[in-house]
Amino acid sequence: MSRPMLGLFEYVDDLLEAAQDMKNAGYCITIFSPIPLGHEIEHALGEKKNPLKWLTLLGAIGGLFFGLLLTLGTAAMYVLPRGGRPIFSITPTLLMSYETTILLGVVATLGAFLLFARLPFFGKRPYDEEVNIDSFGLMVEGVAPDSEAEVERMLEQFGAKEVKTLE
Repeated sequence: MSRPMLGLFEYVDDLLEAAQDMKNAGYCITIFSPIPLGHEIEHALGEKKNPLKWLTLLGAIGGLFFGLLLTLGTAAMYVLPRGGRPIFSITPTLLMSYETTILLGVVATLGAFLLFARLPFFGKRPYDEEVNIDSFGLMVEGVAPDSEAEVERMLEQFGAKEVKTLE
Protein backbone atom coordinates (compact mmCIF):
# COMPACT_ATOMS: atom_id res chain seq x y z
CA MET A 1 0.00 0.00 0.00
CA SER A 2 1.39 3.39 -0.96
CA ARG A 3 1.70 6.14 1.64
CA PRO A 4 2.42 9.79 0.99
CA MET A 5 5.75 11.27 2.05
CA LEU A 6 6.23 14.91 3.11
CA GLY A 7 9.52 16.71 2.69
CA LEU A 8 9.95 19.97 4.61
CA PHE A 9 12.11 22.60 2.93
CA GLU A 10 13.57 25.82 4.24
CA TYR A 11 13.95 27.58 0.87
CA VAL A 12 11.52 27.95 -2.03
CA ASP A 13 14.17 27.35 -4.71
CA ASP A 14 15.06 23.96 -3.24
CA LEU A 15 11.38 23.07 -3.01
CA LEU A 16 10.70 23.95 -6.65
CA GLU A 17 13.72 22.00 -7.90
CA ALA A 18 12.64 18.95 -5.91
CA ALA A 19 9.05 19.30 -7.13
CA GLN A 20 10.17 19.48 -10.74
CA ASP A 21 12.39 16.42 -10.32
CA MET A 22 9.65 14.41 -8.55
CA LYS A 23 7.12 15.34 -11.21
CA ASN A 24 9.54 14.26 -13.95
CA ALA A 25 10.07 10.97 -12.07
CA GLY A 26 6.32 10.30 -12.38
CA TYR A 27 5.12 11.00 -8.85
CA CYS A 28 1.99 12.95 -7.98
CA ILE A 29 3.03 15.97 -5.93
CA THR A 30 1.33 18.60 -3.79
CA ILE A 31 3.05 21.76 -2.58
CA PHE A 32 2.23 23.34 0.80
CA SER A 33 3.40 26.85 1.57
CA PRO A 34 2.88 29.46 4.29
CA ILE A 35 2.88 32.17 1.58
CA PRO A 36 1.30 32.28 -1.92
CA LEU A 37 3.60 30.80 -4.59
CA GLY A 38 1.28 30.69 -7.62
CA HIS A 39 3.56 32.21 -10.26
CA GLU A 40 6.69 30.47 -9.02
CA ILE A 41 4.99 27.07 -9.14
CA GLU A 42 3.57 27.70 -12.63
CA HIS A 43 6.99 28.82 -13.85
CA ALA A 44 8.71 25.71 -12.46
CA LEU A 45 6.08 23.05 -13.20
CA GLY A 46 4.11 24.53 -16.08
CA GLU A 47 0.60 25.85 -16.11
CA LYS A 48 -2.10 23.43 -15.04
CA LYS A 49 -5.04 22.91 -17.39
CA ASN A 50 -8.27 24.40 -16.11
CA PRO A 51 -11.53 22.94 -17.48
CA LEU A 52 -13.62 25.41 -15.44
CA LYS A 53 -14.02 27.83 -18.36
CA TRP A 54 -15.53 25.13 -20.57
CA LEU A 55 -18.11 24.19 -17.93
CA THR A 56 -18.98 27.87 -17.56
CA LEU A 57 -19.49 28.08 -21.33
CA LEU A 58 -21.72 24.99 -21.30
CA GLY A 59 -23.79 26.47 -18.47
CA ALA A 60 -24.16 29.76 -20.34
CA ILE A 61 -25.22 28.04 -23.56
CA GLY A 62 -27.70 25.96 -21.59
CA GLY A 63 -29.02 29.13 -19.97
CA LEU A 64 -29.46 30.79 -23.36
CA PHE A 65 -31.51 27.90 -24.70
CA PHE A 66 -33.47 27.65 -21.46
CA GLY A 67 -34.37 31.36 -21.66
CA LEU A 68 -35.43 31.05 -25.29
CA LEU A 69 -37.50 27.96 -24.54
CA LEU A 70 -39.07 29.56 -21.46
CA THR A 71 -40.21 32.78 -23.16
CA LEU A 72 -41.19 31.32 -26.52
CA GLY A 73 -42.82 28.27 -24.95
CA THR A 74 -44.83 30.39 -22.52
CA ALA A 75 -45.98 32.68 -25.33
CA ALA A 76 -47.01 29.65 -27.42
CA MET A 77 -48.87 27.93 -24.57
CA TYR A 78 -50.75 31.00 -23.34
CA VAL A 79 -51.59 33.00 -26.44
CA LEU A 80 -52.96 36.39 -25.47
CA PRO A 81 -53.95 38.58 -28.42
CA ARG A 82 -52.74 42.10 -27.63
CA GLY A 83 -54.22 44.44 -30.21
CA GLY A 84 -52.03 43.63 -33.20
CA ARG A 85 -48.72 43.23 -31.35
CA PRO A 86 -46.72 40.08 -32.08
CA ILE A 87 -47.20 37.00 -29.90
CA PHE A 88 -43.48 36.15 -30.04
CA SER A 89 -41.86 39.47 -29.18
CA ILE A 90 -38.10 39.93 -29.52
CA THR A 91 -37.38 42.24 -26.58
CA PRO A 92 -38.70 40.09 -23.69
CA THR A 93 -37.21 36.99 -25.31
CA LEU A 94 -33.75 38.59 -25.46
CA LEU A 95 -33.99 39.94 -21.92
CA MET A 96 -34.98 36.58 -20.41
CA SER A 97 -32.37 34.74 -22.47
CA TYR A 98 -29.68 37.19 -21.35
CA GLU A 99 -30.61 36.80 -17.68
CA THR A 100 -30.80 33.00 -17.77
CA THR A 101 -27.49 32.86 -19.66
CA ILE A 102 -25.80 34.73 -16.82
CA LEU A 103 -27.64 32.80 -14.12
CA LEU A 104 -26.86 29.31 -15.38
CA GLY A 105 -23.31 30.31 -16.32
CA VAL A 106 -22.67 31.42 -12.74
CA VAL A 107 -24.36 28.35 -11.25
CA ALA A 108 -22.30 26.06 -13.50
CA THR A 109 -19.10 27.91 -12.51
CA LEU A 110 -19.89 27.56 -8.81
CA GLY A 111 -20.76 23.88 -9.16
CA ALA A 112 -17.63 23.15 -11.19
CA PHE A 113 -15.46 25.04 -8.69
CA LEU A 114 -16.86 23.02 -5.80
CA LEU A 115 -16.41 19.81 -7.79
CA PHE A 116 -12.78 20.47 -8.74
CA ALA A 117 -11.88 21.82 -5.29
CA ARG A 118 -13.40 18.63 -3.82
CA LEU A 119 -15.59 20.63 -1.47
CA PRO A 120 -17.10 19.75 0.90
CA PHE A 121 -14.55 17.15 1.96
CA PHE A 122 -15.24 15.12 5.07
CA GLY A 123 -12.21 12.83 4.92
CA LYS A 124 -8.87 13.22 6.63
CA ARG A 125 -6.22 15.34 4.93
CA PRO A 126 -2.51 15.36 5.77
CA TYR A 127 -1.43 18.24 7.95
CA ASP A 128 1.84 19.40 9.45
CA GLU A 129 2.10 22.48 11.65
CA GLU A 130 5.55 23.43 10.38
CA VAL A 131 4.17 24.14 6.90
CA ASN A 132 2.02 26.94 8.33
CA ILE A 133 4.89 28.54 10.24
CA ASP A 134 8.26 28.56 8.51
CA SER A 135 8.62 25.58 6.18
CA PHE A 136 7.59 24.70 2.67
CA GLY A 137 6.18 21.22 2.17
CA LEU A 138 6.36 18.87 -0.77
CA MET A 139 4.02 15.90 -0.47
CA VAL A 140 4.84 13.03 -2.80
CA GLU A 141 1.94 10.63 -3.31
CA GLY A 142 1.92 7.17 -4.81
CA VAL A 143 5.18 6.06 -3.20
CA ALA A 144 5.50 2.28 -3.20
CA PRO A 145 6.92 0.73 -0.01
CA ASP A 146 10.02 -0.51 -1.83
CA SER A 147 10.85 2.98 -3.19
CA GLU A 148 10.40 4.98 0.03
CA ALA A 149 14.15 5.07 0.65
CA GLU A 150 14.79 6.37 -2.88
CA VAL A 151 12.21 9.15 -2.53
CA GLU A 152 13.60 10.10 0.87
CA ARG A 153 17.12 10.22 -0.59
CA MET A 154 15.94 12.40 -3.49
CA LEU A 155 14.16 14.84 -1.18
CA GLU A 156 17.18 15.11 1.13
CA GLN A 157 19.44 15.56 -1.90
CA PHE A 158 17.46 18.70 -2.82
CA GLY A 159 17.75 20.13 0.68
CA ALA A 160 14.81 18.81 2.67
CA LYS A 161 15.51 19.40 6.33
CA GLU A 162 13.08 16.63 7.33
CA VAL A 163 11.22 13.85 5.51
CA LYS A 164 8.11 12.29 7.06
CA THR A 165 6.00 9.33 6.02
CA LEU A 166 2.35 10.31 6.49
CA GLU A 167 -0.42 7.99 7.64
